[in-house]
Amino acid sequence: MSTFRCVWLGIIVATALGLGACAGDDGAAGPAGPAGVAGPTGPAGPPAPSSGVPAGSSEKINVAITGVSVPSGGGAPTVNVTLTNDLGQGLRDLPASDIRFVISQLTPGTNGGSSEWQSYVTRSSAGIANAQATTETATAGTFVDNNDGTYVYTFAQALTAYPGGPTYSETKTHRIGIEIRTDNADGEGIPANNAPLDFLPSGGAPIFERLIVDNDTCNACHDNLEFHGEARFDIEYCVQCHNPYSIDGDTVDQPWGGSVDMKVLIHKIHYGENLAEGYSIIGFRGTLHDYSDVVFPQDVRNCQTCHQESDTNTPQASNWRTVANRAACGTCHDDIDWANGGHPVDLTFLNDTQCLDCHGPDATVNNGDVQIAKAHEIPTRLAGNAFQFNIVSISNTGTGEFPVVEFSVTDPTNGDTPYDIHNDAPFTTCAFGASRLAIGIAWDTRDYGNVDSGNTPGLPLSLNPLTACGGSSTAVGDGVFSVTSPTAIPLTAVGTAAITIDGHPAVTIDGSVERIAVTNVVDYAPITDTAAVARREVTAIEKCDDCHNQLSIHGNNRTDNIQVCVTCHNPNATDINRRAGQCETELGLDDQSIDFKYMIHAIHAAGATGVPFEVCGFGNRPHVYDFQYPGRLNNCEGCHVPGGYYPVDPAEVLGTTVDANNPDIQIDDKVVSPNTAVCSTCHVSTLAAEHMRQNGGDFNATKAADNTLSSTGTETCQLCHGPGRTNDVKEAHGVGTFLFN
Repeated sequence: MSTFRCVWLGIIVATALGLGACAGDDGAAGPAGPAGVAGPTGPAGPPAPSSGVPAGSSEKINVAITGVSVPSGGGAPTVNVTLTNDLGQGLRDLPASDIRFVISQLTPGTNGGSSEWQSYVTRSSAGIANAQATTETATAGTFVDNNDGTYVYTFAQALTAYPGGPTYSETKTHRIGIEIRTDNADGEGIPANNAPLDFLPSGGAPIFERLIVDNDTCNACHDNLEFHGEARFDIEYCVQCHNPYSIDGDTVDQPWGGSVDMKVLIHKIHYGENLAEGYSIIGFRGTLHDYSDVVFPQDVRNCQTCHQESDTNTPQASNWRTVANRAACGTCHDDIDWANGGHPVDLTFLNDTQCLDCHGPDATVNNGDVQIAKAHEIPTRLAGNAFQFNIVSISNTGTGEFPVVEFSVTDPTNGDTPYDIHNDAPFTTCAFGASRLAIGIAWDTRDYGNVDSGNTPGLPLSLNPLTACGGSSTAVGDGVFSVTSPTAIPLTAVGTAAITIDGHPAVTIDGSVERIAVTNVVDYAPITDTAAVARREVTAIEKCDDCHNQLSIHGNNRTDNIQVCVTCHNPNATDINRRAGQCETELGLDDQSIDFKYMIHAIHAAGATGVPFEVCGFGNRPHVYDFQYPGRLNNCEGCHVPGGYYPVDPAEVLGTTVDANNPDIQIDDKVVSPNTAVCSTCHVSTLAAEHMRQNGGDFNATKAADNTLSSTGTETCQLCHGPGRTNDVKEAHGVGTFLFN
């Protein structure tokens, strides 16, 4: 081995031994060195991804509360909210200043009192601290926009810290609701639902509820109930502020103590003209709202018009008859001095513990007659259940023939047993017209005009079958009676005739003879048509009864059948025969059209247009209609069936007579063309009238000898306002777009 190789191996061995010696214990770590100098701030990162669209781009905001939490002991609640448009897209960028929250607690009633909502957030009114429930704007607390349509709001303070709120209980039902007031790019408000949510702070679903009236019930008459700047739509949101702890400080010295509690407010408004002490509120910016003259458009005893126990959305709807107390009952019965023996039986009541003893659903006082439900029954309405008019057959309705009508009146509550109208008391109590029955014959169903009926202007034939009351009819067996018209169908008549029954039996109730409203009936028979053609149907009585419950007028003669109404209220008819005596003195000699399409629109629009509808009625009495329609005038389907509001072909219907002149002839009538007649009742401006004239409308037409319109123009309304046209009536009026209805 060479000397060089030996030396090299020695070095390798020595190095290996040295490295082996380094494998010992490292020892404890030394102390950390001082922190280094902070580095410079890095560049901004990219924006967080957003799946939402701007809230201001939506036509409507759909609000949902997805969660609420309250810290133990009643700390500041946190609310999770989702906002979407109708496409399901999240709506971001809603300013905190545009969203408000209400939170309240429900306390069960005690000692006969009603359960009560009480809001935590309050404000002063007329210098009275914490007098009214109010909202909390999201700028007051912490509001987080997650840029995807979800938001989180934490209230400004603990629930226990709000000075006017209830004593917090985590086991009591709470409700939170929202209102949004935000505009689109054109400065128009975007509607948003209130999304009230009931919850228990302690967790789980609430067991105790207070759900009395449903939105749909209100909107049946009001179309789309909204208040306070079109931001409050939901009745369950309304009650959060309109509770027993909220008062109007400006009317606190009035008999109602300034209360704006929902049961006080709503009962008093709807009872308006019947209140002994009236009802008014000083609202936003000191505006007076006086409801003392409000007329409820049906019998005020119809409690179930609003309190519908069949509605599964309102499990406490029966409270109207099962919960009796001074606060609720005194809203209508406002002439009772509870503390000083002012009760009808001279009793003094300082609390509500005994109310149900007499007025509860199981009370036996006075044989149960003063139970709330029993006391609010309408005896004449109940009596009406025992009567039904029936048209059995129609014959001899050709031109020159004398129509024969067979009919009966039966009792649906007694196996449809027929009445003997010649002998039974309901049809023989003739004094003061108590018993009345009439068989009507009208022509033709294309558009009633009743030309040559002899009952001018434009009225149908009317036959009295009550022999005890000066009429004539023949019993033909099995409870069926027959009448024959002494007037023939005119030779000029065409089309189809309508046969109707209207009137009222007389029933003695509590010693008083009452006229009983019975639903009218109609049937059809051909004059020159091969088969009978029913009159077109453009409205539905069910829609009328949403507000009127039972539409019965003319002394309970005409009841709940629009197809009967229009046989008299037709284009040829005016009130000229009633323009005498008191009515002529008050309203003047010029007659008024009573054409149904003209009259009904004019009556319901009067409050909005400022043009009262003035007409002379039975007994030459004047009637002036100037009230506010409780719904939306542009919601044509509030009264009409779908599509029943489009312009008609002017060649198919009659012009509306507005001045009959000599009522025995038609050719001297002053007439308004048919579409113009109806549209001009709401659209009353000079500009609107000129638009109608430019498109063939005529306010000064006449009638030809055959009763058709004689005009210098032809209405072309259908060209622009028909279905699918550039200014489709449905689209122009916004029908079907009413929100939250």
